[in-house]
Amino acid sequence: WKMDKVQQTGTFQLPPIVEHYYEFCVWLLPKVSKFAKDQKYILGVRLQNNALDALEYILDAALSNKSQKRPHIEKSILKLEHVRFALRLSLQQKMINAKSYAYGSEQILKVSKMLGAWKKATKSW
Repeated sequence: WKMDKVQQTGTFQLPPIVEHYYEFCVWLLPKVSKFAKDQKYILGVRLQNNALDALEYILDAALSNKSQKRPHIEKSILKLEHVRFALRLSLQQKMINAKSYAYGSEQILKVSKMLGAWKKATKSW
């Protein structure tokens, strides 16, 4: 993926990780809205905020020039770990079921691998 690639619509072509993580957030946010009231405003808000922060950092990395990508990628990795643990707490607090946890964990793992590869690639720039 290169920043200078432009689609016919005139918008930047974003790397696949952006769309993949965006779809994870689309899946996650309605789950959090169904949390029990006592957890929705504690664990749910933290989970949502961390998930959306990670999305912002991934977008920042995608839209930054080569020399500025790495710090955004590193922030994304850190926020994604926060999401991973909040999702685990959500399972233990019975806010989500095991099937949802398995799906969410799988998506987080895929994004983590993409971020790791992206971070590794920045070493050679």
